[in-house]
Amino acid sequence: MCTRNALMAIVALVIGLMAAAAAPAQESIDSILEKARAQAQETEKLKKILNEEPDQNVRLAAFGLMVENGDPTMHAVAVEAGLASADSLLQAAAFKEAIMSLDRIHLVLAVDSGASQGIQEKSKAYLAKNGEALVLDLAKKDRKAGTFSHGAFKGEVAGTHLTYVWGRGSGVLELKDDDAVSGKVTVYSGGYLEFLGTGKIR
Repeated sequence: MCTRNALMAIVALVIGLMAAAAAPAQESIDSILEKARAQAQETEKLKKILNEEPDQNVRLAAFGLMVENGDPTMHAVAVEAGLASADSLLQAAAFKEAIMSLDRIHLVLAVDSGASQGIQEKSKAYLAKNGEALVLDLAKKDRKAGTFSHGAFKGEVAGTHLTYVWGRGSGVLELKDDDAVSGKVTVYSGGYLEFLGTGKIR
């Protein structure tokens, strides 16, 4: 169970980092370096909580505080540590946060070698004509539900998977190498074409 003292310590670390980030513009170099080192130490403490804290509830609470405080650097640190975590719940929370923080995902399409020869040939012709890029527009998002949409494009995040439908097309992508998604993509263009899509999420 998440202890009161542990949560208070996390809150104190987050507040300390926020205060350091809000320092006055005119400071001496020594003062800036001193505050930078102090902030780096506090950030390292939070990263250790995400990576080493034995209580999963504390890890999740720390992650929530870090992504909700409004500081871009702390948000990036939390997402990076969460995506690399061995804790499946923390990793899923970080994946959802990473996706919900994007306006769009740029996929690169490649012919699916597992498809039939006929589909492969049609997919190659499609890429030759239209290019390898496919942009997923995450215009309308429900961060709590983990869903997104834009016209005929609709999708959701569940665990470390992202699924979507786009008219007659669809895709099933999963987290790969802590900073990307990869998976099967189907495009309808006078028939169903099959691709492998990959794209960075941070």
